[in-house]
Amino acid sequence: MSGLSPVRVGVDLVSVARVSRLMDSSAGRLLADHFTDRERAELEQVSNGRLETLSGRIAAKEAVIKVLAPEGEIIRWAEVEILGPAGRVPRAHLSGRAARLAFERHLDAIEISISHEGPWAAAIAAGATGAPGTARDHHNGGEA
Repeated sequence: MSGLSPVRVGVDLVSVARVSRLMDSSAGRLLADHFTDRERAELEQVSNGRLETLSGRIAAKEAVIKVLAPEGEIIRWAEVEILGPAGRVPRAHLSGRAARLAFERHLDAIEISISHEGPWAAAIAAGATGAPGTARDHHNGGEA
């Protein structure tokens, strides 16, 4: 069988305690370096500072990156925004290299699911391939 699989999957598991240590040691640099302004504003509203929510969003970013670049290609965290207001399913919004890779791989949708329990947060991302050139606008968050 040749070509791309019709479904690409990425999964990631994050230790909430590790995120807590990173937040303590980096004095907020983790948020500034890896999350966009929109994500940081939403995280404040959605999580009220809960480390479990932050850990879940980190896991989701990593899972999406694994869908886009399973060969280890470099994608900046800020090119994968995980956005979703309280009570709604978070969505992946892509820009830059991440959006280009989604287009090149004919991914017309990337769905994510985030969960956390006790000391762990997990996320899975699944991307469905479509016909060439059908990548949906939500990949780039509506930005050019």
